Amino acid sequence: MRAGRDVVLRDQFNITGDGNVVGDHSSATVIKQVTEGITVEGFLQLMEHLRLQLPAAGLDDDTEDIVDADVRIIEEQASKEKPSKAIILSKLKGVTELLTETGKVVAAAGALVPLAEKAITWAQQLFQ
Repeated sequence: MRAGRDVVLRDQFNITGDGNVVGDHSSATVIKQVTEGITVEGFLQLMEHLRLQLPAAGLDDDTEDIVDADVRIIEEQASKEKPSKAIILSKLKGVTELLTETGKVVAAAGALVPLAEKAITWAQQLFQ
């Protein structure tokens, strides 16, 4: 399976992790986003890719500096032996919100939002 896909399983009740379960007393549907094969190294590559795209995103200097600094903090945390999920997720959510707001004015910045959202999904499953 490809990382980041929604998977619907029928007649299988081996549910682990985060998933939405919908049922009608006779059957159940499980919708779970699958991130199989995601590693810390892959997460760090995603963060580096996001950071390297910043100069072309059309952000003003202050916004670019803030996003760059937050991404570097995320990379630093993710590289630790015991990374802080709370720090990683709070910084990622801040980056995503800032890019979303900026993307309303600068289209290139909005194009980075899916990368940031993917990073949130990966971080939620990678870090404890």
